[in-house]
Amino acid sequence: MKALINEIKEKAIEHAMTVAEDQASIMKGGVVDWIKSDEFETQLAEMMDKAINIPFVKDEKEEKHFRAVADIIQNLIAGFVGQIKIK
Repeated sequence: MKALINEIKEKAIEHAMTVAEDQASIMKGGVVDWIKSDEFETQLAEMMDKAINIPFVKDEKEEKHFRAVADIIQNLIAGFVGQIKIK
């Protein structure tokens, strides 16, 4: 009886781990998709624009530069998240 209980317990743990790994993979994909989104890029560029004022540069040009920097940061973050190993 004890062996049967241990076998059931091991199978339940194995199943729970598989489900958790699958869910983690789905979440990781969702995070990468959000990081690559235009919404994230816009939020990042706006945060930089509010925090940094470049003297003698018009706001329109600043925005263009911050969006370019935000794009680079997006790619870096997405690359880091993409390299996270699940399990």
